[in-house]
Amino acid sequence: MAAKYWSGQVCPKTANYGQYHDTDNQYAGKEYDRHVAKDERFPPSKNNHHFEEK
Repeated sequence: MAAKYWSGQVCPKTANYGQYHDTDNQYAGKEYDRHVAKDERFPPSKNNHHFEEK
């Protein structure tokens, strides 16, 4: 299972991250993917969603 990250958390690794729903882990879609650099904070996400590395 992939590590989960939430908006405002510091990113541990530069990568592309997808957004997934908190309760059923459903993928939000490519249009919500974000590239986040190491040591930057995760951007705001959709309501009730978290980030996982793609």
